[in-house]
Amino acid sequence: MSTEDFSEFDRAYQSLLAKVWGDEAALAALLADPKRFAVEAGLPVDPAATVTVDRTQPEELLTRTEILQAFNGTPGTHVLRVPEHAPIDLSELTDDDLELIAAGGNNNINLYQSK
Repeated sequence: MSTEDFSEFDRAYQSLLAKVWGDEAALAALLADPKRFAVEAGLPVDPAATVTVDRTQPEELLTRTEILQAFNGTPGTHVLRVPEHAPIDLSELTDDDLELIAAGGNNNINLYQSK
């Protein structure tokens, strides 16, 4: 995956997280049809693959490597790591911050580690 592809994935993934952590209807839509939600979020979903959601709450922030390994590590299956709760208190973010994340804007809010 190229650096540009990483950036696109990062933006789409962080936007997806912001949506589902901040909106119960979005979470319900993700859980009802993960593949459709991932495609609509802009993630690079293989048309022949299935998409599953892993809601396990990690003890530490997930790393980019862990997220990408889950998403691309099993042929035919993309696993979206979407922990039950955000690692930061989203209530501390402004509406503008949340809109930037949801829109994939260039911002300094990271919802996971970039390792």
